[in-house]
Amino acid sequence: MKENVAFIGSNLQKIRKERNLSLDKTSVLTGVSKAMLAQIERGDSTPTVTTLWKIADGLKISFSSLITRPQKAMQVIRKEDTQLVTENDKRYRVYNVVPFSPEKLFEVYNVEIDPGSGHSSDPHTPGVEEYIFINKGRLTMDINGTSTFLKEDESIIFDGNQPHVYKNDGEVMVKLTMVMHYRK
Repeated sequence: MKENVAFIGSNLQKIRKERNLSLDKTSVLTGVSKAMLAQIERGDSTPTVTTLWKIADGLKISFSSLITRPQKAMQVIRKEDTQLVTENDKRYRVYNVVPFSPEKLFEVYNVEIDPGSGHSSDPHTPGVEEYIFINKGRLTMDINGTSTFLKEDESIIFDGNQPHVYKNDGEVMVKLTMVMHYRK
């Protein structure tokens, strides 16, 4: 548990210093004592959920920004290390290359669609935008009954809160990158 306490304290200290807040000022904003804040930052105390919520509310930050492990300055993502999800007898493959983050509000997927295959998607929740970038092949998109043809190096942006279908009507595999952006 000491490791978890350390990165929570590190997150708190980073946020506090980015805002040029002293421990005294942070204590006033959050209602958490200066001594407790210092113990959390040093990793000497395991904060309760209630304490973390008080800090998050007082600093107007997300709860997850305190409890999420910091990202490395550089992160290499290899295909073999990503989570693969398949459909249509593995002829439609989705690799999650950048997982969703509540702070960033997006996620990124690489998608491979074999010839003659595709995927039909139900509408997403309101506020979801899809950004599709074609890296290889030709894709037919049907968005709420309107067909659009996209080829290599073309892209499309659309409101994901409507039925949409991805189809590979060509003779080569389609490779695309999909960014899902979640507006607040």
